[in-house]
Amino acid sequence: MDEPTLLERRRTGWDIVLGFLSVIAGGIALGHVALVGAISVLFLGWMILLGGVVLAVNAIVGWKDPGRRWDLAFGGLLFLLGFGFVRNPGVGLLTLTLLAGSLLLVGGIVRIVAAFQPGAPRGLLLFSGGVTLLLGLLVLNQWPVSALWFLGTILGIELILDGITTALSGRLRPVPVDTQVDTQVPEREPPVPA
Repeated sequence: MDEPTLLERRRTGWDIVLGFLSVIAGGIALGHVALVGAISVLFLGWMILLGGVVLAVNAIVGWKDPGRRWDLAFGGLLFLLGFGFVRNPGVGLLTLTLLAGSLLLVGGIVRIVAAFQPGAPRGLLLFSGGVTLLLGLLVLNQWPVSALWFLGTILGIELILDGITTALSGRLRPVPVDTQVDTQVPEREPPVPA
């Protein structure tokens, strides 16, 4: 049996290098947001396509198991979706931007409604819900033009923030827990009378 592990955040020289490279990549992404958006759609399309193939092959190999037979249909649908993204990344970019804008809009509304529930952190939820709602309205109001800048901008900002976080605080690393340590407090012996 595997021994349990804890996660510990430590920073090494490699974390600083990787963080710095991530910040540079984020800056480059922000300079070419339309190209980065199209590349990310192509990458996502290939990953979905390959995932569909793997799921379909898994269903065919395990055909005797009735639970796996539906995987053939799901694999086929994933293959078609990935193929559509790879074949026409522009339509994929438009679709993903419309989906992201709709999710931001709904997420903002849900946070604002949740702010009025008893015991909720009202100010924080109203602020984050308002910002999310405004971002969703911005993306949807400018759609389809927003497809040219939205995904690339989000990816560039995420790379920069992730790089700064990695460079300053390091990455989480597993640390084995010492199972031999006794966590019980030893009993004290009564004092010996003199």
